[in-house]
Amino acid sequence: MKKLLFGSVLLGIAVAMLYGGLHLFGRHIYNTQSCQLYNIDSIELRTGVNIPKITSTDCTCENNRKISKFKIDTDKVDLDDYISKNDFTQVDNLYIKENDTKNSTYKVIFNKAKAEILVDLIYKNN
Repeated sequence: MKKLLFGSVLLGIAVAMLYGGLHLFGRHIYNTQSCQLYNIDSIELRTGVNIPKITSTDCTCENNRKISKFKIDTDKVDLDDYISKNDFTQVDNLYIKENDTKNSTYKVIFNKAKAEILVDLIYKNN
């Protein structure tokens, strides 16, 4: 009985440590303001927009602002399906998603004709 209890406690501690580690890693990615490390993951977490398979990227990060441009791989991504899954609002020939949160302000512009995504992200509280 003691062995079962001891094993259960150890398992509970291991699960708690795993959860805590994954949570801290997610916060690290969310707070990353670099163009190199976790760029796409950080943008996806802050904007809620999926960055699909891409063929090229261009990024600048100065002060508390990051501007990233992605060229979508149209051989692997259905653009109409992509639009429907990312909650964009159509304005003329562009698809836009923008928001102002307590942590950041962002504007994501998807140009279907060029198969490009432009992300303008301003970090707050830093």
